[in-house]
Amino acid sequence: MARINLNVGSNANTGDGQTLRSAMQDVNTMFTEIYASSLFEDGISLSGNEIRATRSNDDLVLRPSGTGVVTMDNLTIDSNINITDNEIKTTVSNSDLKLTASGTGSVVIAKADINAGTIDNTTIGATTPAAGTFTTLTASLSATLDGVLVKDNTISTNATNADLELSAAGTGTVSINGLKMPSSDGSANQLLKTSGTGVLSFATVTPTLSHSELGDGTNTIATSTTTQVDTFNSASYRSAKYYISISDSTNGRHEFVEANVIHGPSADSTIEAYLTVFGSTTSYTAPLCTFTADIDDGLVRLLATNITSDSIVFKFQRILFDL
Repeated sequence: MARINLNVGSNANTGDGQTLRSAMQDVNTMFTEIYASSLFEDGISLSGNEIRATRSNDDLVLRPSGTGVVTMDNLTIDSNINITDNEIKTTVSNSDLKLTASGTGSVVIAKADINAGTIDNTTIGATTPAAGTFTTLTASLSATLDGVLVKDNTISTNATNADLELSAAGTGTVSINGLKMPSSDGSANQLLKTSGTGVLSFATVTPTLSHSELGDGTNTIATSTTTQVDTFNSASYRSAKYYISISDSTNGRHEFVEANVIHGPSADSTIEAYLTVFGSTTSYTAPLCTFTADIDDGLVRLLATNITSDSIVFKFQRILFDL
């Protein structure tokens, strides 16, 4: 820009007032020419500390020359984003700072340091999730997690009378010290047994016997006709020992008796069932029934003929002996 040199003499008689007026007109003309030059083309307005585009929807472009840069000490964008030195921040209270790419583009950050916050649902490392390396967290204090208290080597509930529940997902099992628990309950009076490989299951309790079998049962007979009380397979077992409790609640009569049953060939080589009943203890003046035994279609049958048609309940324990 040209330098303007105003040099007004001190002699008032030489017409210096006219000279000053002429110089000011020259300055005004020069600024008019500068504003009309390529430095301020049509579309740019300069007023006070404000530069703006004057054409409708025009961009205001600041572009340096060659390797030069546009330098600003402090820049505020849209009254909310402020850029100062190497810091980008929002200026509105509690406002989020969002970085958003266009279309299929991504926000690329060469190096990130996150001091307070989390990164959710983000793949870290190329396009495939990779295993992370974690440091064991050691805490010397107790921790309460939604009703469960973890302290030292104890896990307990902290709500009054609350159960501590361990549940697996789907077909998974709860494993405690290598022992896998059943995923569902068993039947009444069953106990847990192990497979020998750490798998637990429910089973009915029976003694371990090599040549016999222990069991029990019940039957209710409401007739005086000869009726079956119990049976066993003649092809598997030779004999049976019965302990029988008999109750006639209608007439207030009760009896306990023992019965031994065996099968084998008779004198004519036919297979027969043989029975001995003994040790009857009764609250009545006579036995409450008469026992007999036979073989029907390979089954040895224990039969009873009651002294009344009223309902009589037979409960028995049975020991079967192998052939």
